[in-house]
Amino acid sequence: MATFTDHPSGVLFTEKYPVVTRTYKDYKNLNPLLEQVIRKQGDRVFRKSNVKAQMTEWQMNKESGGEHFQKISNFACEVSIDISPVTILPRVNDIWGAVYRKGDYTIPHEHWPALWSFCYYVNVSENCSPLLFTSNNHQIKPENGMLVLFPGFVKHEVPIQQCDHERVMIAGNITLVDTL
Repeated sequence: MATFTDHPSGVLFTEKYPVVTRTYKDYKNLNPLLEQVIRKQGDRVFRKSNVKAQMTEWQMNKESGGEHFQKISNFACEVSIDISPVTILPRVNDIWGAVYRKGDYTIPHEHWPALWSFCYYVNVSENCSPLLFTSNNHQIKPENGMLVLFPGFVKHEVPIQQCDHERVMIAGNITLVDTL
C-alpha cells in the first residue's frame, strides 16, 4: 500500500517545512511519572503498527495515568499554536508511549491526515536512536524533555536501536479543530 508521500501521482518538492523542538520545563518531575505509566501498560499493540517496539494503547490520555499524558498533549498544542502563521484551535487526536530496546525500530511512515505530529522524549541517552526524516536524512538526537513537532505528512522513522539503554518516548498527532 502506498503511503501519502509515496502516492503514484506524487511530485518531489523541495520546500522547507518546520521541525520545531522545545523542552518541557518540568520534565524532571513529569518524566518519571510518564515512564511508570508507559512501562505498566506493556505492549498493547504487539508490534502490529509501524513501531516495532513495545507500544501502549493509542489513547493514553484516556487511560490510567492519562493526566500526565494530557500535560504533553497541552504542551504540543501550545507549541503548534505558537508556530502557526494563523490562529488555530488544535486538538491531540491520539497519543501513545513506546519503549525501544536494542534491535527495535520504527519503519518509515507519515501521519497523514494529521496537521502536526510530535515526539516527546521521556528517558533517553545520548546513544539512543535518533528521529530520522527520510526524505532529507535530517536527524534529531533525542534529549530528555524534548518535544519535536513536525508536519503530519512528513515521512520519518527510527533506525534500529543499537545501544542497551531503553529509549522511552511518547508520540502523538494533532488535528485542526478550527481557525480563529
